[in-house]
Amino acid sequence: MSTSRRSTAHRWTLRGLAVGATVPLAALALSGSASAAELTPIAEYLDATIASTSKALISALATLLGVS
Repeated sequence: MSTSRRSTAHRWTLRGLAVGATVPLAALALSGSASAAELTPIAEYLDATIASTSKALISALATLLGVS
């Protein structure tokens, strides 16, 4: 796979994660029915999921580059 195809796929993956994380929170916030108590567990889950995914991607990239 070429570098440009990998970077394009990476950008689309990041965009999908960003939209997937932003849209539900924005919908709740804009509807006026979401309180901080309702959003905190969602935000914590998203933080943990994104951190876990980032760690896995970095680990995979390091393995592919032979620097691990």
